[in-house]
Amino acid sequence: MNDRSGRSSAADSDVDAETTRKVAAICTACGKAYASEQRPDGTVRPIGQRTGCECGESSFEVVDSTETAFDD
Repeated sequence: MNDRSGRSSAADSDVDAETTRKVAAICTACGKAYASEQRPDGTVRPIGQRTGCECGESSFEVVDSTETAFDD
């Protein structure tokens, strides 16, 4: 029997997880860091911040995980 209730299945959430990735991102205006999601089109959105940064900006730069602050 098919579930026609409109609810997402576990398979749907797996597909969503494959299309977005969790990243650290920094606001390009004020430098505040956020846990974020990056979509396949390159869009970066802070998790839990629907309108963007607290400063009002909505442009973010993904932090490169290969860079460290302790490089010589």
